[in-house]
Amino acid sequence: MGIFEKGYEVPSPVQEESIPIALAGRDILARAKNGTGKTGAYLIPLLEKTDTQQSYVQGNIIACCPSRAYRVNILFGLKLFQLKHNC
Repeated sequence: MGIFEKGYEVPSPVQEESIPIALAGRDILARAKNGTGKTGAYLIPLLEKTDTQQSYVQGNIIACCPSRAYRVNILFGLKLFQLKHNC
């Protein structure tokens, strides 16, 4: 089941701008307020490009997190989007 079947219908503005760039293989740097979808902006393309049939590292993310709470939020988002991408 993909993310659309899970209720995501329209990308947020930061996702709409960032996802095509990331899918093209380019680096992104996004700055937006809390709750605007930044985590999805880089996790969705990462998971979209991941081939679950392969067992090697296929992507890297560097995310600057000023607190443990943000790190936990990113890990939660990764698990959530993994479920939505059937990874």
